[in-house]
Amino acid sequence: MVWGLLSKADKRSAVSCKYLESAVTDAVKSALDSEAFVGVIIQRIAPKSRTDPNWAVRGVRFGKADRDKSGKVLATVVEQMQREFSLTDDRDDTPQTKGVKPVVIQICRDEERVSIASRHD
Repeated sequence: MVWGLLSKADKRSAVSCKYLESAVTDAVKSALDSEAFVGVIIQRIAPKSRTDPNWAVRGVRFGKADRDKSGKVLATVVEQMQREFSLTDDRDDTPQTKGVKPVVIQICRDEERVSIASRHD
């Protein structure tokens, strides 16, 4: 029975830090109905158990938004998103190559130019 609970916790979507910061910011802005909230800074942390999230909010940019109201909304949004998302192991600035197929380009050479160049060598 315990294994069933653990398997549900492992169904978090793996996302990048930039995506997660944007998603949290958008959710808080929409809940507040205000554009004054600027954003959050997400930090990777080591989870204490398998069911714990691997990220936390490191900093908040409130802008001109009400700090008390924004803080309460932010706490609710973060709690929900920590159940839904986990941070990927990749850095944000590295290209995502998983699932990308290499492209083969054929370059046709003019046989006459190649043979003329080889005569002069």
